[in-house]
Amino acid sequence: MSTRSWSQLKTIASSQIVAACPWIRECPAQLSAFATIVALAEVRMTVRAIEGRLDADVRTTPSVKKDPLAAELVQMIADNATSHASSARPESSPAFGDWAEDHGFSDMGVALLSSNANWQDLTAAAGIIATAIKALSERARTLAQTHMGTILARDLPDGVFLRHGLNAVAAWLLAPETSGREERAVVLTRRRQAMSVYGALSGALREEDVTGIIDAGLPLAAVLMERHGLNAAELRSLRNGRHLRHSIENPTDFHVAIEELKTHETPLHEWPGGGRPDEADAWTGSPWVKEPRQHVVRPDYFGFYKDGITDAINAMREDLLRPMVAERIRLGGFAPSRQMVSFARSIEIDVRKGGGLVRQRMIAALRHAIIGPRKPKAFQEAVGLWHRRVATLSALRHEHTAERPGWPELCAPWRSACGSHELVVLSSAADLVEEGRLLDHCVGGYYAICRRGDTQILSLRENGKRIATLELTLGPDLGVLALAVGQFKAYRNSTPPAHLHDPLRAFLRDVRNGDHPVNAARLAHYRKKMRDVWDGTWNSEALSLDHARKAFPFYLPLLPRGTPADFDAWCAASELPAAFDATLAHLDTSSR
Repeated sequence: MSTRSWSQLKTIASSQIVAACPWIRECPAQLSAFATIVALAEVRMTVRAIEGRLDADVRTTPSVKKDPLAAELVQMIADNATSHASSARPESSPAFGDWAEDHGFSDMGVALLSSNANWQDLTAAAGIIATAIKALSERARTLAQTHMGTILARDLPDGVFLRHGLNAVAAWLLAPETSGREERAVVLTRRRQAMSVYGALSGALREEDVTGIIDAGLPLAAVLMERHGLNAAELRSLRNGRHLRHSIENPTDFHVAIEELKTHETPLHEWPGGGRPDEADAWTGSPWVKEPRQHVVRPDYFGFYKDGITDAINAMREDLLRPMVAERIRLGGFAPSRQMVSFARSIEIDVRKGGGLVRQRMIAALRHAIIGPRKPKAFQEAVGLWHRRVATLSALRHEHTAERPGWPELCAPWRSACGSHELVVLSSAADLVEEGRLLDHCVGGYYAICRRGDTQILSLRENGKRIATLELTLGPDLGVLALAVGQFKAYRNSTPPAHLHDPLRAFLRDVRNGDHPVNAARLAHYRKKMRDVWDGTWNSEALSLDHARKAFPFYLPLLPRGTPADFDAWCAASELPAAFDATLAHLDTSSR
């Protein structure tokens, strides 16, 4: 930085601007303002904190205090630094451009051009000013970051790791409204203590009335219990349930997890950390905190099998729950409001629009009917069994809505020369279901690509017994039948015995040399049709109760022991119809 005096710097800046645009002498007020900006960019600036305050005190070398324009710009820089140390949403940088506009930049341009000034000269002068504004903006940003770091080190050492600005929690902990007041030190201590103990409920702590209680040093527990519907033991389990740094790093607290624990009626000993206080690590790593809201299965039941459980619940929603809800809507004569249609499709209540006890009752009924008293491991094992046996339900579901079920066969059944082995093309959902059931794998998951014409599934049989399943992909070119072997699996997705590869190779050889004819033209026509009008997308209409009755037996491995053997008996034995009726009535009332 320069060692010149302020008046010298400003004189030099004025000369630079005039040299670029001589006509600017005709606007002396504007010239003085813009020379101030250019000169200030050459001044050294430092920032310090003021005792007991969040305000930034910006000092310059040389001093510019006697120049009102320069002092105004320096104050803008100081105000910007103060806002970075007291707000989660500060100004990104001082509005130097607006300042220049307020001091007649546009008016000056119009006046100069009206006096036949050279516009290239005016552009050159504007470039000098813009360069200075850019340099000042960078300087202001650096000073703001420095000041924020100084304030954090002094008033909130736990937050010194913040580099890019305060967030809502950090700004609250710094209590900017107490800046300069005698009670500031006490308030800072009380807020830090409250956040350290009840950081799991940081959102509630920052509510205006709760903040007032904290700042006044009044009892806090009763207020938090009322806010979140907690009893004394439940609130105690939240004490020190979150590290202070975590609360500062992530302004989103655990209130959703707590709401879900209550909604799912989870016993306290099954809460993160076993319902004990001082279990911050258990809370932070808990699926109740990390996972989104769940409307059927508790998040701590997913484990490493989340995708499998999600698939099972989604399938059950389509096959059993949506038909049941559609029937309850029909019997109740409800008007199909937007909320009701959304519920009928998702079997979920939008918690942003209420729900409360109605949602709790619905979830309780779903849990009782679908999960029962089983613990996570037992439920996950049931889902695994369901996947192995009946993942083909999606195929059945679609074929109950498709106009023309099935797809063309690649070829007629092929038999080996010895007569012991046969390869049979599976060309319908029913075929896939049967293959998956007998070999205990989820070949039904290939329904969509079979229906689209991109894959053919064949059953390899030995002496009349199904022994393995073969996947053949047909390639992307519709005009050329290019077969490629995909998966080849035996019982429960095991590797087929080595001797089964011989008939597989013989079949492929016969197909490729033409000894076993294939339906190439028919398949090409079908695949083109499926490209033009694909009918395998999800149907927005609920399936029928008849479909639910047919699909229900496939879900028995997934449901609790003692579940009735047919759909209607299951409905009658469960609380689902009553819970759905209550939910529909709630949605009907709230939509009016």
